[in-house]
Amino acid sequence: MNDPITTNLAVTAVVLLWLVSRQLVERPLRERSPVGLVLLTIGAVETGWYVTVHPLSWGDGALVVASLAVGVLLAAVRAFTVRLSVRGDRIVRRGTPLTAALWVVGLGQHFLIDTGVAAGLGAVTVLVYFGVVLLAQQLVLVRRAAAAGLAGR
Repeated sequence: MNDPITTNLAVTAVVLLWLVSRQLVERPLRERSPVGLVLLTIGAVETGWYVTVHPLSWGDGALVVASLAVGVLLAAVRAFTVRLSVRGDRIVRRGTPLTAALWVVGLGQHFLIDTGVAAGLGAVTVLVYFGVVLLAQQLVLVRRAAAAGLAGR
């Protein structure tokens, strides 16, 4: 696996499986989760390296930003497919099959940008994508919990 795009696709598959598996089990809802920030940081570094070797056009950048915007919208919708409840003194969350399906749809739309941008850009920016959409979903979940009166328990 000396090809960075193949490596990124393999990493993407592993991260997607890990994220979806975590979404589908009951877990405590935290106000802050470092996973999104870690993925965003690693992805930003990877993207920075890519851009130094393969300068992007304005169109390339615009399509990546559009993909991130669509991803954030899907993350907000996906957050409403997650069940919130109280167990003891903790708020817990658990995704549904629709949650998993929306992860796949979101990732699919992100990779669709590869058809219109510099080769491999979708694969290189996928960790940025994961980080941004995880942070967006977390924000919506925390706000949903607060609006339902679950926060502070």
